[in-house]
Amino acid sequence: MPEQASSQRLGIAVEIANELLEAALEPALWPPALARLAGELGCERLLLLRADGVRRIVLATSDLDPAAVRRLAGRRADPEAERLLVLPPRHRELPLGGDPSLRLLIDRGELAGAAGELLDRVGPLLVKAWKLTDALAASRRNQNWTAGVLERLATGVLVLDPAGRILQSNPAARRQLQTQAELSVERGQLRARSLGLQRSLAELLARASRFDGRGTATESILLAREAPAGPLEMLVVASPRFSDADPAAVGVALLFDPRREEENPAVVLARRYHLGFEESQVVALLLRGRDIPEIAAALDVPRDAVAACLKSLYQQVGTTRQVELVKLLLAQFGTLA
Repeated sequence: MPEQASSQRLGIAVEIANELLEAALEPALWPPALARLAGELGCERLLLLRADGVRRIVLATSDLDPAAVRRLAGRRADPEAERLLVLPPRHRELPLGGDPSLRLLIDRGELAGAAGELLDRVGPLLVKAWKLTDALAASRRNQNWTAGVLERLATGVLVLDPAGRILQSNPAARRQLQTQAELSVERGQLRARSLGLQRSLAELLARASRFDGRGTATESILLAREAPAGPLEMLVVASPRFSDADPAAVGVALLFDPRREEENPAVVLARRYHLGFEESQVVALLLRGRDIPEIAAALDVPRDAVAACLKSLYQQVGTTRQVELVKLLLAQFGTLA
């Protein structure tokens, strides 16, 4: 009998291992795989977490929307995610082995006997499966900034290195640059006619190259055009986090006519993700680097209302961070046909 029970437990571990391997290749399968593991452990809910100091960032759960898992996989740790973590009344955080930053949160006080033995067996495999999911998703995201993707955007896009050299551009950006005289491209480098604007752009990009992984700098510039055309807006977002798409990239400049909705990056994101009016307003301010107090002041609403909107936005888009929103704008999976 003990031998038969041991064989049965081994069979369950193998079945869960197979489900985790399938989930590694398809992020949408993580919730059912974790739900199966939860059932075998005697839990109602499991949460896979990344520990970042004292913060806990949700990566996948046994009941998370599969689309949300796809959005979270392959992305750097996002502090906004911790807002989604609501601890059950009884819970315990368990290490999984192989990576001290990955933890499993269970809604039980402890695991013992067969349940503890099962987690010892599948825990290290769970870590490897998530790392594979993360790596594959990051690789797909890195390949998304292709010429074919950028060509379909009505928003002008310039991807810049620390010296202001243009690593990538799309037809919309080249067309819009021709309608104004304040910026030009000389030998592949973005140059400003005025010394003040040139110095401002150079300082912005140089500062971003010195940031740690979380630093971001933003500048919004209006570029005058001849009447009757109104000014172009150039929104420059600089951060070392763009390097996961191109190792040399530290900044993305978005060029658009604020009066044309099809060019406005906030409107493009709102349409792709079917955001409401309030959420689209918040996205526009997030893209400009505004924080909660600044957004509340700009919209003349309480901070609690902004925080609630950010939570709703996170659930629909997968992030509320400025750089990640820019990446979503340039990503293939979000491109309109």
